[in-house]
Order: sequence, then C-alpha cells, then structure tokens
Amino acid sequence: MKQKEYGIAIHWNYIGISFVLFSILTVLVLYLPNMRSIDSAFLHSIRLALSPFPTYIPIFASEFGRANYMLWPQIAAGCTLVSHRYFLKAFMLILFTQISFFLKDFLKNIICRTRPEGCRIGDFSFPSGHACTTMCFYGIIIYLINYYVRSDFWRNVLVIFFGVWILLCGLSRLWLGAHFPYDIFAGWLLGFILVNIYIIIDKSIAR
Repeated sequence: MKQKEYGIAIHWNYIGISFVLFSILTVLVLYLPNMRSIDSAFLHSIRLALSPFPTYIPIFASEFGRANYMLWPQIAAGCTLVSHRYFLKAFMLILFTQISFFLKDFLKNIICRTRPEGCRIGDFSFPSGHACTTMCFYGIIIYLINYYVRSDFWRNVLVIFFGVWILLCGLSRLWLGAHFPYDIFAGWLLGFILVNIYIIIDKSIAR
C-alpha cells in the first residue's frame, strides 16, 4: 500500500512541476513583449536546420495529429482494451483525449496568441493542439503498454515508437511553421498533466 501511495505521489509531483512550467510559459507569452521575437528566432533556426529533409515527413506526421485522424487510433485502442474487459480504462482513455481537445481550444481562445508570420491557419497558436493531444493520448498508451505488455522486447519497441511519434508530431508543427517552440512545449506540458491525472485515477481505482 505504501509503495502504491508513493507511486501516486510522484505523479502529483509531475503534475505540480508541469503546471508551474506551463504557467511560466503562459506569463512569458502574455506579458513579455520580446518573447515573440525570441521565439521567432528559435523557430527560424529549427526550420533552417530541418530544411534539407523532405517536407512529406512533417506533413505526414502533422496530419496524423489532427482530430479527425486521431479518431481511428482512439477506436483501435478502445476496442483493444474492451476486448480484454478493461472497460473503464478504455472509457477514460477516450474521455481524457477528448478533454485534451477541449482544453487546448479553451486556452487558445483565452491566451489569443497569433501564429507565426506566414502561417495561414485561422485559429490561435498557444498551446499547440497537436502537441497536447498526441502527448495525452499516446502518453496514456505508453503507460498502458508498460503496465500490460509482458514481453520486454515488444514493450521497449512500442514505448520507443510512440515516444518518438509524440516528439515528431510536435516537431512537425515547427517544421511547417505552424507554431512557435513555446507553443509546442506548452502543449506537451498540458498533455503530460492529463496523462498523470489518468495514471493517478487508474492507480487509485486499482487499490
């Protein structure tokens, strides 16, 4: 019991640290006038470094981070969990993913940070929806894989694959000039908070 409580306490710490970092980024974006120029310089450097690589890579990764394309992974993961009679885990996985969509839109419309110059996307920029939702969904998937996949080989392969996919999805938005670096970091932090809330609830139910 003490070990479980300690495990849950760690995730509360992760939530607290992530919330503080997210709050700092939000304050910097809202109240530091020079932040946009600093972020633009970082974005330019990243895009310049990635420019030799083919553009179909970020386009592919970015498309599969959109809400309509993320529907199918949710259905697949939910059906897999239901087939093993993990009904509550499946429900919470889909619920938390939908919460991530709602939360990123809610915060975007409060913070109202415009996107980088030249980006034709109509909505606001901070935090990145792609970074938030992919971190939330695939972060929970990584947690479930660590918990249920018995083979060390497949567990490591799947964790590395989904971890790289989370990074690539966020990087693709910088690559395409759709977000500033701080947007991506904030999205990852927001998604990570949701992942840890999911884990806390799941471990509390399993007591």
